[in-house]
Amino acid sequence: MALVIGVDGGATKTHALVARLDGTIIGFGKSGFGSYEVAGIEPAKANILESIKQALGEAVVREEVELGCFALAGADFYPEDFDLLTNAMHELGVAKRVVVRNDSIAGLRAGTFRPYGVCIIMGTGFNGAGIGKDGQEVRFFGEGYIFGDLGGGGAIARDALFHAMRAYDGRGKPTKLTQVVLDHWGAVDMVQLAKTLYYDRSSLQKIPELCPRVFETAEEGDEVARSIILRFGKEAGVAANALIRRLGLENEEFECVMAGSVFKGKGTLMMNTVKKTVRPVAPKARVVTPRYEPVVGAVMLALEAVGVSVQGEVESRLDASVPSELRRK
Repeated sequence: MALVIGVDGGATKTHALVARLDGTIIGFGKSGFGSYEVAGIEPAKANILESIKQALGEAVVREEVELGCFALAGADFYPEDFDLLTNAMHELGVAKRVVVRNDSIAGLRAGTFRPYGVCIIMGTGFNGAGIGKDGQEVRFFGEGYIFGDLGGGGAIARDALFHAMRAYDGRGKPTKLTQVVLDHWGAVDMVQLAKTLYYDRSSLQKIPELCPRVFETAEEGDEVARSIILRFGKEAGVAANALIRRLGLENEEFECVMAGSVFKGKGTLMMNTVKKTVRPVAPKARVVTPRYEPVVGAVMLALEAVGVSVQGEVESRLDASVPSELRRK
């Protein structure tokens, strides 16, 4: 029986799955970043190939790989990104055919029971995409603040640092985030932290790692931390509503999927804010987190690309064989 490969390549990690055409997943691999925007196309290719080799090694099979679906952060602009990435994935030599999708589409597929819906991704960065009942696909640019994007772990963490600095110098309200950022960088006071961030540019790489602590501080009742979570929760809802309107889904039943590490943050404040924002626009929508990690969506897309309907027994076999670490709790 022929095989398919699904790959989810993001800014920090890459996951790969190998599946038979009957839906059974038989191999899983993982490695570092898979987005060429991080450090160029060759390092990204190396990480993607490593994850696939791990998955194929675990599968211990010799069957031909019919198709690989590569859901990649950085697959944003037509035709430039898609030509570059399609050629690069062909060069890996792991599949007869290659399909490149934006990673937001895999996030959507991992969370929906229908072939249409909307997905907002907040991992390190932000993106969003949707598919209409007629198959129309829409996305945001997903390239950052000046492209209209607001969200992701990096943005939430920078907002926390912003408010901590303002609390220190008197321009903002007192907040527990001040101590949180000091502890995060191991600084004794805000002056030392400021010098660290200014003189040691590598220290800036730790900013996104602060995001989970913002959620925890919000759960402790800190007003400033709560305002940050509310702000980004509302923005996720606003972004989802824009996709919903563009696709004409206002009166439909569908899944509105909130994917990415940010939505794993402690508490319900962000998800409740998203639901409150989406409900007036699409009252029949179900705002959910994905059933699986996005790589499972990628392998579902791969199966569908070779004509396999991921329903019934195929869906049951896939669900039964998903590795436990790829199931959302």
